Amino acid sequence: MELTALPGVGPARAARLAKLGLRTVRDLLFLQPRRLERQGERATAAEARAAIGSEVSVRGAVTSIRFHRSGRRRSLLRVRVEDSTGAIDALFFNQPWLRERMNDARTAGRDVELYGRVVETRSGPALASPRRGTDENALPEPGTLIPHYPLTEGIGQPFLRELVRAAVEALADDVEEPLPAEHLHRLGLPALPAAVRGLHLPEDAKSFQRARRRVALESILALQARLARRWEDRARGGARAIACAPAERAAILARFPFEPTAGQRGVAGEIFDDLGRTWPMRRLLQGDVGAGKTLVGVAACLAVAARGGQSALMAPTELLAEQHYYGLLPVLERTGLAATLLTGSLPAARRRAALDALASGAAQLAVGTHALFSGDVRFRRLDLAVVDEQQRFGVAQRRELLEKGRDVHVLLMTATPIPRTLALTLYGDLEVSLLREKPPGRGELKTRVVAPAERARVVRFLRDRLAAGERAFWVAPRIEAEDDDDPRAAEAAFEKLARGQLREHGVELVHGRVPSDERAARLDRFRSGTSRLLVGTTIVEVGVDVPEATVMVVDGAERFGLAQLHQLRGRVGRGAAKSTCVLIAARGGLERCRVLEESDDGFAIAEEDLRRRGMGDLAGLRQAGESGEGLGDPADDLDLLLYARETARADARLRDVYLAADPVS
Repeated sequence: MELTALPGVGPARAARLAKLGLRTVRDLLFLQPRRLERQGERATAAEARAAIGSEVSVRGAVTSIRFHRSGRRRSLLRVRVEDSTGAIDALFFNQPWLRERMNDARTAGRDVELYGRVVETRSGPALASPRRGTDENALPEPGTLIPHYPLTEGIGQPFLRELVRAAVEALADDVEEPLPAEHLHRLGLPALPAAVRGLHLPEDAKSFQRARRRVALESILALQARLARRWEDRARGGARAIACAPAERAAILARFPFEPTAGQRGVAGEIFDDLGRTWPMRRLLQGDVGAGKTLVGVAACLAVAARGGQSALMAPTELLAEQHYYGLLPVLERTGLAATLLTGSLPAARRRAALDALASGAAQLAVGTHALFSGDVRFRRLDLAVVDEQQRFGVAQRRELLEKGRDVHVLLMTATPIPRTLALTLYGDLEVSLLREKPPGRGELKTRVVAPAERARVVRFLRDRLAAGERAFWVAPRIEAEDDDDPRAAEAAFEKLARGQLREHGVELVHGRVPSDERAARLDRFRSGTSRLLVGTTIVEVGVDVPEATVMVVDGAERFGLAQLHQLRGRVGRGAAKSTCVLIAARGGLERCRVLEESDDGFAIAEEDLRRRGMGDLAGLRQAGESGEGLGDPADDLDLLLYARETARADARLRDVYLAADPVS
C-alpha cells in the first residue's frame, strides 16, 4: 500500500518521505526509531528555572519575543513564557516561522505549552529548542515513552510521529507473521503484529527492545534471503576458468618493480585460486590505507591477460581513475599489460580510440569510472572486474559493469575496513580477504586532536613544516561557509591561508565544483612541489597519492566518521619521513576523535565506529543499495544475524517468502 493512501500524505510529502526510504505503509510500520525519550514532568516557571539539566514542560503566557539573525541561515528566537510563579525564556534556533505563531498566541492571550531541556545561559535558565503543544497535538502525559525518528527536510517529528501512529492503529494487525512460533520462542521475540505496536507505542523500555529486535529481524532476513539467492546463482555460473600454475603465479609477481609483501602474496594466491574455477569469483579485499591492494588487483589482471582475456579496473572518481592509470603506467609497461583510460571527460578522439581498443581486444585492461558501463562500451572478452573503493558504488552500478561479460569474476576492494558484523550482514555471499601488512619503508605517523581555539597554533606548526620543504593537506567538511568567516569551509580556509602567512609556500584549492582540467593542473602543481599546501574537501580522501606529503589537517573533524578520518589520515605517512595528522574537533567530537590518537589499526577503528554509530550509513551502505538498518547494538543482535543466515540458506520456503512482495498490501 502506497503512503499516499494515508490521510495527509499527498505527492509532495510522499516525495519527501521517499528520501527517508519510506515508500509504502510497510516501510512506515517497520521504521526504526533512533531513540526513545521519556516525557518529563510538568513544572511551573519557577520550578523549571531550578531544574537545570532536566526536561520539563511549562505552560504560560507569551510576554515577550526577540528575534536575532546571524549569517544567511542562522537565527535565534527568544520567547519569554510567564505564569503565576515567574518567567522563563525558550530558545528556538533556525525556526524563524515560529515568530509569527508566537506573536499570534501573545496577541490572542493564549497560553503556550513548551517541553524541553533546561540549560544555563548568560541570561539565566532557558528551555533549549523545546517542543510545542497545540490543541491539535497536545504534549504527551509525563512518563510516556516517545519515539524519535530520522527526519529529512520538510518532514517534522510531530507529523511523522502522528503518521506512524495512524498507520499502526489502522494496519498493524494486518501484518503477517511468517516465522514459526517455535522460532520466535527460541529467540525470545513477540509476533510481528505485536512487535510493530510495541516498537512505536512502547509500554516500557524492555518491551520496546524486544519489539525492536523482532522488527529488525525482518530486514535482516530479507537481506540474507537475497544473499542466499546470489550464492545459489553463483554456483550455477559458467565463468571462464583462468588457470594459473604455481610457476606462472611466481612469474607474474616477479614482474613488478618491487618485492610484494607476504600479505600481498597470500591474498594474490587466494585470488588466483578463485580465478581457476568456473564458479565466478566474488571476493572482497579489505586492506588498510596504504597496504598495497592495487598491486594485488593488477596481478589478477595479468593472469587474465595471459589467457587472452580482458579486465576492467573501476574507480569512483575521475581523480582516482586517473591516478591509477598514470601511476600504474610504469608497472604496466614493465609487465607488458596494454591499458586504456576511459572517463567521462575524455576528449572525443581519445574516447573513440579507447572504445576501439577494448572492442578489438588490443587493450587488455580498462581503467575508468562509471563511464566503463556506458552503452557504447564493448569488450572483446571481459573476464575480470576489479572495483576499487567499492562501497562508493551502488549494487545496480556494479551489475551494469558485469553485464559487459558473461559470469565475470569480481574483485571488490576497499580501504574502509568493514567490521565483522557488517561484513556478515552485507557481504555474506562473498569471500573476504584481509591485507593488514603495510609495505616497508613507511615513516612514523602521529595523530593529534585539538580544540578549535588552537587553530592558530596549528597554522604556525604548518608554516614551519612547509618552510622545511614538506607538503600538507588542509581538509574541510564543506565547500562554502555558512557564516561570513567559517574556517570549516574549504573556500574560506583557502582564502585565509592563501592570503596569510602561508601564501609564500603556494596554496591550491580543490573540490567537486572545480572543473576537472583545472583541478588536475592544481594537483599537478601540488605533486611537483610547486605548491606545498592543498586545501580541499573529502575529494582528497582517495586518489591523491603524494609520498612527500607529511601533514594532514582536518578542520571540523567532529563532522566525519572515524573510518573516514582514518582514510583521510592515510593520505600522509606514505613516504619515509615522519608525518603528522591534526584533527581540529569541536567539544562534542573531541572524545570520539581521540580514538585515532590511540590506534592506527583501521579494522579496530571501524569496529569502534560501528559501535558508536550503529549500522546506518557506515561504509556506504546506502550507496551500496542495501541497508543495515535494524541492527541496534551489533553485539546484542549478532544472534539474529546468525539465525537469519542459517534460516535463509536452509529453509527454501521462508527464503521465498522474504524474496516475495510486501506482506502488507
